[in-house]
Amino acid sequence: MTGSAAAPSWKVEVIVPAVAGEAIADILENHTSAISMFPAPSGDAMRIRGYTATEPDEAAMRADLKTASHNAGISTPVLDVVWLPSIDWAAVNRESFAPLRVGGVWIRDSYHDEPAPTGTVTIVVDAATAFGTGHHPTTQGCLVALDRFAARPGLLPPGPVLDIGCGTGILGMAAALRLRRPVTASDIDPVAVAMARYNVRRNRLGSFLQPICSSGYAAHAIRRAGPYALILANILARPIARMAPDCARHLKPGGYAVLSGLLTTQERPVIAAHRQHGLILTARHRIDGWSTLVVRRKP
Repeated sequence: MTGSAAAPSWKVEVIVPAVAGEAIADILENHTSAISMFPAPSGDAMRIRGYTATEPDEAAMRADLKTASHNAGISTPVLDVVWLPSIDWAAVNRESFAPLRVGGVWIRDSYHDEPAPTGTVTIVVDAATAFGTGHHPTTQGCLVALDRFAARPGLLPPGPVLDIGCGTGILGMAAALRLRRPVTASDIDPVAVAMARYNVRRNRLGSFLQPICSSGYAAHAIRRAGPYALILANILARPIARMAPDCARHLKPGGYAVLSGLLTTQERPVIAAHRQHGLILTARHRIDGWSTLVVRRKP
């Protein structure tokens, strides 16, 4: 995981109404290697960016966007495709990746070795793992929620932790360090799982968690390790709502789920989907237009 000058790459970007954000993000995800979503300055809209190492098929992408936009009831967004020259992205990330404190967690890379603040645990995420450094508001919201469970251990019933959509593994590692419980971490993307495994080894947490590849709750290892005292799911609003039955099924009585990756405008359907399966909202954390919800299964 060392940085070097990368080959040229491409960035694609659209701005769409928030209500259609996930549908359009699905299209960009099909044509790129990684995507990011942020609230746009122009009101109730989302800026969606995708990155790819190979030149995208603009004609195919525009056709797919037109179809998805029609189905979502919005105008076809303007697609902006930008060629990015060769850049040492690891070096750029090192310069921009300032150490971050969120509650009791101190996140840094290998190039920032100043002492951690008193009362924090340290997670080291190398700059080469560019996506998933803990700086996004959705990750921060989950870490804030995790703080409460670490401060009041009696809130959670006995049992392990599940991190669904683990990405680079930050939330699973934070849970392992702060709660000292076994963690099962999974992601549908094998590249993310490889990154998470690297970070787990880097932080010497292999005895607590080993990331696996799984679509949602489908892996046998997830079913075998449960039921769970705590489930962390930092994904997107639509899949979170769709997986509400599985979330309820895999939670222990009295267990909690921390749900993130959604805009504040998307809270209502996510809350309703989980309430339908007996999971009641107990807290919410809003940061820069993004929301993290905490729900609980009745004891």
